[in-house]
Amino acid sequence: MSVIPDWMLVIGVVMTALSPLLALGGVALGAYLTRKSDRELDTWRHREETMRMVRWAVEQILADDEAGTDAGVVTLRSLMRSELLQPEDYDLVAALTAAVAIDRVGAAAYAEIADAEIEVVEGDDEHG
Repeated sequence: MSVIPDWMLVIGVVMTALSPLLALGGVALGAYLTRKSDRELDTWRHREETMRMVRWAVEQILADDEAGTDAGVVTLRSLMRSELLQPEDYDLVAALTAAVAIDRVGAAAYAEIADAEIEVVEGDDEHG
């Protein structure tokens, strides 16, 4: 005759077997959430650094200093090719680069600064 009922023995055995599995599941979930948080923080840091560089480049371009203007344009162009720029920010930086750099330094100078092999076409004289 058993002092402990059979159903209590079954619950005890199941709990003993499940405890390590539940702990392992908790650790795995914690590690997953930590990695996800780290990725989001890394994306935020990249975006923050990107916008800092964009602001600096635009300030340089608008400062009316030839060397600063060249540095600003080169910075924007380099940023567009770098891994630092997030895909969702590319259109913003490209439009800003075109608007600020081309309007400020001219299409020919922009092409020369950005890449000597790039041809910039603004339109023909008949329609422009």
